Amino acid sequence: MKTKQNEIREREILTELRNFHQKDITFSGGKILSSMCTKPLKIAEEARKIFKETNLGDKRISEGAIEIEKECIRWVGDLLNLNPAYGFITSGGTESNILAIMEARARKRNNMKESGEKEEITEEIIVPETGHFSFDKISFLMGIKVRKAGINDDFTVNLNSVKNLINKNTIAVVGIAGNTEYGAIDDIEGLAEICKGKNLYLHVDAAFGGFIIPFLKRQNYDVRNFDFGIEGVDSITIDPHKMGMNIIPSGMLLFRKEPKFSVNVSYLQGKHERLLGTFPAGSAAGCYACLKFLGEYGYTEIVRECMENTKYLADGLRRNNIEILNPVLNILNFNIRKEIYNKLVETGWIISKTSAGYTRIVIMPHTKKAHIKKFLKDIKQLTKNE
Repeated sequence: MKTKQNEIREREILTELRNFHQKDITFSGGKILSSMCTKPLKIAEEARKIFKETNLGDKRISEGAIEIEKECIRWVGDLLNLNPAYGFITSGGTESNILAIMEARARKRNNMKESGEKEEITEEIIVPETGHFSFDKISFLMGIKVRKAGINDDFTVNLNSVKNLINKNTIAVVGIAGNTEYGAIDDIEGLAEICKGKNLYLHVDAAFGGFIIPFLKRQNYDVRNFDFGIEGVDSITIDPHKMGMNIIPSGMLLFRKEPKFSVNVSYLQGKHERLLGTFPAGSAAGCYACLKFLGEYGYTEIVRECMENTKYLADGLRRNNIEILNPVLNILNFNIRKEIYNKLVETGWIISKTSAGYTRIVIMPHTKKAHIKKFLKDIKQLTKNE
């Protein structure tokens, strides 16, 4: 029974939470320029509420949510040139990458068993130096050695370096389609040729670029291919909570073939293929809502605006005689003195630096031209005062 005392206590708790939230910096304020996440669509927030108590990890009680997940995988599979498609909604790129390497390990071990190989190996994966930090977590969690391949001047993986690192212990090679620091797209076709020749699993981490590159191609941008249209690509990570406009957390992992890895769970009366035992169906519902609401046209327009704003920022920086790296996606890198960088941070701009020392800006859908104008104005003033 809801008593007057309970109502008062409820209001007090909600007030406390709102006060905590006021300490957070929100996307709508326009000062967050380094996040790969963004403000989700309103319809995605509403979709989550409908499925707030549904567990995708228990297939017996989530028939509708399972259908939603399959529809999302089918839609994104079509986007990535894969039909039929297999896969899952996940919590994001880290979980997707873990599951992909678990699948690579399962296939390698299964192949060794079928061929009668008994030799113990120290399992290794090859990841570009620009790879996401989730692969270092994979190394710790799974006891797999991560060998870092060198990169080219454009921050893409060096194919010769990959070739030189492959040995009998290699179970997978990873390519990046839109790396975290620079937005560079690795030569996935070149990696696929290498992996086919060595019968190696190829995983593509397109957590950021997956919801951008296909829509750039629709606008005739000259960007590299990365998807399942390339023979030899085995799995792809793609994140709806980035440019997909979904709620946080929300990732996806797609496989060319039905995955082998699973565990039998008696009390769930079947196989369990996910990393998380309990998984919120709200992520799948939000993804479904975004895909249906936006469609190809909506995503194309979002990408178009982000790229136009990226170009606007690049042109403004050039006018201030600031050296930039030509952007491939909506990630812009440029050189400014440490003193100016620090002053921008002091004035409230949320920006970041790459491992090579470049200032890094990510132009997401919440970043509008008015915000960029203010940022450029602050840089101009700081440069003038130096």
